[in-house]
Amino acid sequence: MANRTPPFRPAFPLLLVSGLLIAQPLTSVANTQVDCRASADGLGWSCEPVAAPANLPPRPARPATTVAEPATERLAEPESRDTVERIASPPRTLSLPLPASEMDWVPREQLSEEQRSQIASYCSGTYVEPPREGRDDATPFDQLPIYASAESSRFEQGTQTGTLEGDVLLSQGRLQAQSNQASFDQPNNQILLDGDVRLRDQGVLVTGERASMRIDSGEARIDEVSYVVHDAHARGTATKLMRRDDAVIVLTDGTYTTCEPGQNTWALHSADIELDREKGWGEAKHVTLRVKDVPVFYTPYLYFPLDDRRQSGLLAPSASNSTDNGTEVVTPYYFNLAPNYDATLYPRLMSRRGLQMEGDFRYMRPDELTVLSASFLDDREYDENRWLYGVDHQGGLGSRLVTEIDYTNISDPFYFQDLNSSLDTRSGTFVNQRASVTYRGNSWSLRGTLHAYELATIASLTPYQRLPQLRLEGSNYLADSGFKLDYSAEYSYFDRDLETGSITGEDGITFDEPDENLVGLQRATGHRVTVSPAISYPWRNSWAFVTPAARVQSVYYDLEFDGRAADPFDYDAADTNPSSTIPVASLDAGLYFDRDTNWFGNSLRQTLEPRAFYLYAPYKEQNDQPLFDTNENTFSYNSLFRDDRFSGNDRTGDANQLALGVTSRALEANGLERARASLGQVFYFADRRVQLLDNQGATADEETESSSAYAAEAMYRINQAWRVRGNVLWDPDNSSNGAGSLIANYQPGGGRIFNAGYRYRNRINTFDSLTGNFLSDLDQRIDQSDLSFIWPLHPQWSVIGRWQHDFAGDRTLEAFGGLEYDSCCWKLRFINRYWLDYNERESVANDTGNTGIFLQIVLKGLGSVTGNRVESLLDDGIPGYRERDNDGF
Repeated sequence: MANRTPPFRPAFPLLLVSGLLIAQPLTSVANTQVDCRASADGLGWSCEPVAAPANLPPRPARPATTVAEPATERLAEPESRDTVERIASPPRTLSLPLPASEMDWVPREQLSEEQRSQIASYCSGTYVEPPREGRDDATPFDQLPIYASAESSRFEQGTQTGTLEGDVLLSQGRLQAQSNQASFDQPNNQILLDGDVRLRDQGVLVTGERASMRIDSGEARIDEVSYVVHDAHARGTATKLMRRDDAVIVLTDGTYTTCEPGQNTWALHSADIELDREKGWGEAKHVTLRVKDVPVFYTPYLYFPLDDRRQSGLLAPSASNSTDNGTEVVTPYYFNLAPNYDATLYPRLMSRRGLQMEGDFRYMRPDELTVLSASFLDDREYDENRWLYGVDHQGGLGSRLVTEIDYTNISDPFYFQDLNSSLDTRSGTFVNQRASVTYRGNSWSLRGTLHAYELATIASLTPYQRLPQLRLEGSNYLADSGFKLDYSAEYSYFDRDLETGSITGEDGITFDEPDENLVGLQRATGHRVTVSPAISYPWRNSWAFVTPAARVQSVYYDLEFDGRAADPFDYDAADTNPSSTIPVASLDAGLYFDRDTNWFGNSLRQTLEPRAFYLYAPYKEQNDQPLFDTNENTFSYNSLFRDDRFSGNDRTGDANQLALGVTSRALEANGLERARASLGQVFYFADRRVQLLDNQGATADEETESSSAYAAEAMYRINQAWRVRGNVLWDPDNSSNGAGSLIANYQPGGGRIFNAGYRYRNRINTFDSLTGNFLSDLDQRIDQSDLSFIWPLHPQWSVIGRWQHDFAGDRTLEAFGGLEYDSCCWKLRFINRYWLDYNERESVANDTGNTGIFLQIVLKGLGSVTGNRVESLLDDGIPGYRERDNDGF
């Protein structure tokens, strides 16, 4: 889903706090000179001199003006505060904001080690809020007194005016005000602050030349404003800040930036800003984004949120260029329709194809989320209308009854191959058209599903649809006997409409529908009922476990056949009601040993965990049963301890075998797994006779081997930066069964990432649509490498790259490279990418390359101004990128 927060959102809610600093009601004042209390009629207040209280909050130190001065002309250190005020305090205008040191800016060399670790290495400092009494006070304001102190005071009885002069400090809990002079004008119900006004709230500093507030209405005004928001690393200015009697804050000629003092790389400027905290919205008129004081973006009006409440508005645009689509620009718009539903429109203009309109609608409740999505394009390149629509629903998440819908329909199988999408849809060989209802009991669940598919390719078979599927699952311990009963039962009706004839791909090549090659049981549809009760007795203590188990797998069919004249299979003589009932027994046992050891000076605990798993299932002929949802599990170390080598319910593998494995781990004192290694093998005491299909490609040697390949996996965390993991299958008697992978990740910090991976599998059990058979062919092997990195060349410049290569086809699958520039307030990425467009027939010779150029500009504090697609490109292609990018903010 797109981000529902409009751009520029962080710029304005932070300004709101500054206006509220002077909007709190004064209930009582205690200071060294004057005590002010509400009058008896409640319409005003009266003041009189009093003695100083025994304990006052400590006075905050005045900021020095000679630290890290970013002004154009550095000043010599003054001898006194008066000298500073005369020499170093120019008129506070938008073009010349306060010196950095007066805005809590601390240079890098003066930060503590902890503070320096929280900012990037190229940042020259940060804003640090000084410690003060009451900064973290969460007491309600109506329960807090207001303290006041000054160097001198006077009270004029005739005019009912009290004046504090010289280093005036007013504080109430976390709120604090400082100025050179403060006047309390009782007849006008007004407080006036004059000269070097500094207002603080938790994490916010606002300064100005003058401030005034009316006690009766809450109206307030600050002139020549500068402000800082510490946590957001943000600052800005305004010629005037006003709080109206309706609590709306109005800023005149306001700015906002996250750049360091003296480095206005970018800033937002607005002639008039209104902030309404009660309604959670703000308005800005005549908004300009300036880069190095050069206007680059203007909007006459901007409506934005002040808190988590959503608001309508433009989202960040995105732009790219590719071979297939040409120049591509997306300008999303978000509609906040109600608190519990909204919509987003994604107009996408492609120079080669035309205007694609995408949109989604969300309906939200505490236990429900529903998303409706749609897309339409009159494609000039394809010369047809292209469309998509879908529903994604999850309901009852916090209750026993759960409803789910995942439905997508597309105009043609090339839709995802040709077009990018801003919608939350998943492309592959098909898209789901599924709806389900689940009831969850205390120890059982009942699920009903309708599941169909829409193909997103022309090179795959039409998949089976479950219309419907009902599944019951549960588990219970039998009183205090220690026995555990597990049970599952399922009814499904499998159906599909097989395609006939020929089709023409986008490359103009005509070939037969893949469904044309299906014969015999591959053309079956019908009902299937499966029942599988199981009983086990799990026993475990601190050094061992033993789990004997037994289950019965029963399956029954009622079949129909989509026969054809050219098929030699005798459909009339075929058994339409095949069935099988097969018992399966297993014994799983393991031991646990450990010892203290030392590796390279590190104290570790090493474990040794041997495991044995015996499995027995008798052989029963199952070649008369179709393959509705069944395939063979990929062999790996974890598969050694499964009680069936097949997935799905159409086959139950015969077995008389013993799997032996051992795992050793190295654990640190805090439980961190420093290293792990596992090795295992299966020993067969009988041939494996049950196969998917008679012609699936398995050889007699593979069916009669007395042992499996060795399966091993390992992981080693060398240090905090290096991590290596891998797995391997090695058959000493048949090297063609080998498979493995090795992945190394190096992330030492400082924005450095390096990943290298290699994987291979010599035989892949796939269905060949040209022949209608399962084949394990050496030509279908995987042999690929993947290299990716982000590496700094300079504290602010990094190189980015990825190269994914297929050695089996001697081709590059994807490659991109580019540069990244990063500063404290903005970031730029430029990526040049090549990737492979797979031909519908998956022929290496016909695969074509595509190229694209992607640019991303991020203004920190505002979000991505353009190039959002770069985010997903790097996130998918470079492991560790997301964590690195988050740390950069």
